[in-house]
Amino acid sequence: MAKQQESEAQAVKIEARAYPLSEPKAGGTVAFASVTINDMIAIHGIRVIDSDKGRFAAMPSMKDKDGQYRDIAHPVTGDLRKQLNATVLAAYDEALEKGPQEKASVRDQIKDGAKAPKEKPAPDKEKAAKKSGPDR
Repeated sequence: MAKQQESEAQAVKIEARAYPLSEPKAGGTVAFASVTINDMIAIHGIRVIDSDKGRFAAMPSMKDKDGQYRDIAHPVTGDLRKQLNATVLAAYDEALEKGPQEKASVRDQIKDGAKAPKEKPAPDKEKAAKKSGPDR
């Protein structure tokens, strides 16, 4: 129990990165975020939600066999939840200030790749000659 109390007394270092969606839906997810806690553990798949009650960070979750969503990871204390929420929202605000990312999302890259004409590789004359056999 003494170790638990010591760890709670230590300051928690949380670093967050937010990735705003290019087309957020009103009242729903506006960004995804990742956090690193004390340079020891990373949590990905955190959603930034903009709801009627305000913005908040929703921890990653999955649907159980009963159809209910359960958090995969979550802060254990209220203070840590507040700190994590504030850090994620600050990262989101910072990402909005920077503007859209130069790098296209994977989804956009796939869409662009589907639109681009497929190029056929140039035939290699040496390979073709080897396949047909020696010259006669």
